[in-house]
Amino acid sequence: MTEELNLSELFSNLVRFISRNSRLLLMFMVIGVISVLGYQKLKTPYYLTKAISTSGISEYERQEQVEDLSQRTAIDLINYLKINIENKDYSALANLLGIDLEVAYTLKDIEAEQLYQQDLNEKFYALNKFEIVLLTFDNTRIDQLQDGLIYYFSNNPFIKQYYNSYLSSNIEIINDINNEIEMLDNIRMVGAKNSLDVSSVNIVGGTESGVVVSNQIILLSQLRENIKTKQALLKPLSFVQSFAKVKSKEDDVLIFGFLAVIISFILGLFVALVKEVKTI
Repeated sequence: MTEELNLSELFSNLVRFISRNSRLLLMFMVIGVISVLGYQKLKTPYYLTKAISTSGISEYERQEQVEDLSQRTAIDLINYLKINIENKDYSALANLLGIDLEVAYTLKDIEAEQLYQQDLNEKFYALNKFEIVLLTFDNTRIDQLQDGLIYYFSNNPFIKQYYNSYLSSNIEIINDINNEIEMLDNIRMVGAKNSLDVSSVNIVGGTESGVVVSNQIILLSQLRENIKTKQALLKPLSFVQSFAKVKSKEDDVLIFGFLAVIISFILGLFVALVKEVKTI
């Protein structure tokens, strides 16, 4: 009971203290809000935009990788650019991205994150895509910065070596498949002339997907087209969705304003307390 009375008395004293110094506290809070608004007006505005990307680097390496690490090299390469941004080394940044120095100066920040999807069992698994968050001081430079990222990946020595090797090996495989198809076709033509059955056709029914046709030439042709499709899609860096062309500026008026009010109120309480102690 005594503790409840003490708490009630303490709260009453606090309310009376705030009431006695309400003008001083209000003045501090107003000054805090005005300071935030002034800072927002003076600071350089920036724009936030996002893109969805994918990379074929893990395919070039031809290694079995953990699922959520399939895009890790690409993500790390993009986040590596933060070092130059934080150190304000815009010359190196312009060189890496293959852009003009004035365009590099407009890059405020960049970050890449792996994308995940939740299944019916509420488990998350990694997609073969990742998100890039871009902060820039000039929204008219977004396309140039996006092209710069493509240049950055295409001219990276590590990726370039693996990508060229990947293309060369695919060309060899496709040539071998074409030669094999031509040879099988010649064998079938010779067999047909000699009334021999060398068609290598086998039809199996009753599967879930329907009738399955097994033919060496068709299977090789499908394999060749799959390789061509993967080669066309698996670029060092591809944008599934390009950066949005944003027009509205990002500002933190509400967040900083709220923090300014709280800090100003606490500071006002301290000043008011010192003031009353001196008058005692």
